[in-house]
Amino acid sequence: MSSWLIVLCYSIMAYGICNIIVFGSGPFRIFEKLRYWSDYIDEHFGQLFSCMMCLPTNLGIVLSIINWFLIPIAFTPFNIMFGSVTGLWWLAAICDGAFTSGIVWLIHHIEEYFENKVITSGEKVYEDD
Repeated sequence: MSSWLIVLCYSIMAYGICNIIVFGSGPFRIFEKLRYWSDYIDEHFGQLFSCMMCLPTNLGIVLSIINWFLIPIAFTPFNIMFGSVTGLWWLAAICDGAFTSGIVWLIHHIEEYFENKVITSGEKVYEDD
C-alpha cells in the first residue's frame, strides 16, 4: 500500500476520533461525561477534550507510541519515515503529535469554512448563523 494512502487514511481516522471526542455524545453519552468530568477536575485539563488542536496532539503521540511498540505495520506518518531507524521512537512520537494536530486543525477549519459559507447566486440566498 502506498505511503501517501496510509497517511491519508491516518489523517481521516485521527480527525474522526477527535471530532467524535470533542463534539460527539457517544453511546450512553460517554464523551459528554468525559468532557464534564475532565472540566470538573481542572479547567485546563477539561480543554484537552474540547480543543481541536490539543486533543489531536496527544492522540498523535499515543498512536505513534502504540504503533512503534505494539503494531508491526507502520501506519503513522513518522513511524513510516523512521521505521527502519531504531531508537527514534521519541522523535517519531513528537513529530506525529505535531502532524496530527496540524492536519486535524486544517480539516476542522476547512469543514467550518464550508459550514459557514454564504451561498450566493447574484444575491444573498442562504446564510448559516
